[in-house]
Amino acid sequence: MAEIKGQIDKEVIDTLVSLTRNILGDKAVDEILRVLPEKLKGSPTGKDIVFAFADEVQNIYGKKGGYAIIRQLGREVAKVLMDNHPKEEWEELLEKSLNTFGFAYKIERNKNEAYICNCVFYEGVLKPRNLAPIEHCVCWCGWGFIEAFVRKLEEGVKGIQWVERDYENQKCKFIFLR
Repeated sequence: MAEIKGQIDKEVIDTLVSLTRNILGDKAVDEILRVLPEKLKGSPTGKDIVFAFADEVQNIYGKKGGYAIIRQLGREVAKVLMDNHPKEEWEELLEKSLNTFGFAYKIERNKNEAYICNCVFYEGVLKPRNLAPIEHCVCWCGWGFIEAFVRKLEEGVKGIQWVERDYENQKCKFIFLR
């Protein structure tokens, strides 16, 4: 597996929680945070905490609600990055940020598609729970992240759509919708 240099640490988690507050409001996020200790036993990793947070969003708002909320969270993360960096850096931010944050090795992109490579959630969390790619809202954060960048970087792109997972190469493929 390709090396992921970053870690899902307290700073990353705090940023995700803060951005979720902008989407759902303080009361909703406080309720989600209130039940997390019951879901997390022992010494949870950052990956475990992020998954439990997304899982609780999905429990409260339903599968489709969870998908929409966490996808918007991904868009918000991308927007913050784009707002804080010049446009000349956006290509590199898209490719490398998920590695820096500890979520995936990288994002590959060409004119019509993008791939999330070596996501920490598939092998480590989804597969052991018999969940396919994008069957849990935690996956939709990456979807929203790519979508926000691509809509700014590629002319005429209105959104993106997940197509398949290449299990051998550990990549999820998204195509651009024009």
